[in-house]
Amino acid sequence: HLSVMHGNPFSLFFRERGRQPPFTMSSALFIAVGIITIALSSAVDCPKDCSCSINTVKCQGYSSVPQEFPDVSGIQIFDLSNNNLTALYRTDFVNFTNVQKLYLNGNSISTIENGTFSALSNLTFLNISSNKLEQIEDGVFCNLTELSVLSLRDNYLTHLSLDVFHNLPKLTYLYLGFNRLNSLHSSFNSLPALRELHLDNNSLTSVPSNIFNCTPGLTNLRLNLNRISNISDYSFSNLTNIKSINLDYNRIQLITAYAFEIRHQDKNTVLECKIEYFSIIGNILSYVPGALNDLVYVAHLDISDNNIQTIKPGSFYRLKNLRYLRISEMPLLSRIEPEAFNGLNLRDLFMTRNPMLKELPANLLQNMGELRTVLLNNNGLLTLPQNLCNWQQLSNVMLDDNDFICSCGIQWLKTYAGWGTYQTIQHTKTLKCHNRGHVENYLIKNFDFDSLLCTKAQVATKSRVLAGLIAATFTLLTVCLIVFLVRYRKRLIFRYRQFKYRRHTDSAFTIEPKYSDLSTNGDLHADMTTTKDKTNLLT
Repeated sequence: HLSVMHGNPFSLFFRERGRQPPFTMSSALFIAVGIITIALSSAVDCPKDCSCSINTVKCQGYSSVPQEFPDVSGIQIFDLSNNNLTALYRTDFVNFTNVQKLYLNGNSISTIENGTFSALSNLTFLNISSNKLEQIEDGVFCNLTELSVLSLRDNYLTHLSLDVFHNLPKLTYLYLGFNRLNSLHSSFNSLPALRELHLDNNSLTSVPSNIFNCTPGLTNLRLNLNRISNISDYSFSNLTNIKSINLDYNRIQLITAYAFEIRHQDKNTVLECKIEYFSIIGNILSYVPGALNDLVYVAHLDISDNNIQTIKPGSFYRLKNLRYLRISEMPLLSRIEPEAFNGLNLRDLFMTRNPMLKELPANLLQNMGELRTVLLNNNGLLTLPQNLCNWQQLSNVMLDDNDFICSCGIQWLKTYAGWGTYQTIQHTKTLKCHNRGHVENYLIKNFDFDSLLCTKAQVATKSRVLAGLIAATFTLLTVCLIVFLVRYRKRLIFRYRQFKYRRHTDSAFTIEPKYSDLSTNGDLHADMTTTKDKTNLLT
């Protein structure tokens, strides 16, 4: 219409004088007639119960693929979702060679004939989710060399054949969640461009070693909501670019030592796993797996809702890049060792809903310069050490719904003035405590801690500690002395006997002469013992 407008004498008249032509009723009427004409022509060309635009067609209520299009060359997006299709045949899309996106989701498709999509050489997106597929024959997706997204979610697939995804060199996103897959084979061996793989909500029981050897570009892997019981050695080998793994809500009891080991052809070359997001919520781990320390690039780690009872020292000592750690909803977690978080520099710590967790060690979160969020609400904490962390640097703190005892150990919560934000100050004013054996709760800000004689108690505690140190030192010295005597008793006895014998022999030969010792002839030495006599005496 603009070309018509610019080509008429009226517009040329104004344009020659440097002015735009005025918008008249005649031009508006001309434009409206043009729009109505295009709409009517589209309506005439579009089959019944279909809506058509420039390059998009959407049809409803069909039990077979509609073919009544005068010109299908312009169709690039073909939407057949939520129809009544039950099967697809090789002749269905022969004429739709320019289609780039095909929506078949929400039908009742149970069979797809081999070669159905072979004419769709320009297809980049294919959605067959929410159908009734139980199996897919090899070659169904053959010749889809431009396909980058394939969704088979929410079907009844129980297994995948070896070559089902053969000749899909550009496939980047593959969605297989909400099926009934019970095992993994080498179906992914021919997908060099694959970046994202969803296998969630299936019936998988294991992750075989080396299963992803031919998908080195994989960055996102979802295996949550399966029945996996253990992660064996080299399950994720050759995934040098993996960024995210989700194993939530499986039955995992064991992650072996080399589960995240990256093997290289050159044995002298060391490759590190580059996982940045790892989640293993809702499994049955009884301890923090040592293999997690191989995730040296991980920034987000969630081990919540497991059967872990104790977090031991060094559980995360190699995770220097970890910023988000969540340890929540642990029904059996009762102890966190003093050096459990050594080596970490967290930003956010979520440790909530652990009913058996009664105390936290002092200095547990010290030396974390980036720490900003500490959530400790809904635990079973009876007390809270003031030197747990540097509270002044925190912007988000939650301590409510614990079992704080009104004792000297939490008195600082009433008097501390170093909270980092106004919200935290207001939050601490709502904290409550209770006396042992009593149900009634008191606001900590109103509780009379002077009645507990906390200062005297602290002095008495220091005196008891000093007395204990002295007693321990004395006991240690006594034990050392006893050990020394027991170990060297024979040598000491021998030395003592030598000493006693020497005293005896020296006194035997240095006796002062007396008159009674004189011989009958008056010679003092006449009757003294000779050297031979001494030898006999010694013998």
